[in-house]
Amino acid sequence: MEKLKTVFAAVLGMSVENIHDDLSPDNCPAWDSLNAIILITEIEKAFGVKFTFDEAMAVKNFGDATKLVESKGGKSHE
Repeated sequence: MEKLKTVFAAVLGMSVENIHDDLSPDNCPAWDSLNAIILITEIEKAFGVKFTFDEAMAVKNFGDATKLVESKGGKSHE
């Protein structure tokens, strides 16, 4: 999860300590529509995975992103 937290922190301009499962566009002003696209792209690059449009649109918070990465065989705890 640290690797994924690092990606989120870099894209959203936050410290890793502030990344948690409930982090979402509702409680993080930096998580706007543009950064949502950047997040998906950076996650794909970092973990060597590809998401479908529907999978990407289903990510509503950090916890969802963690589950999605793991479902694709990525190790979010790296």
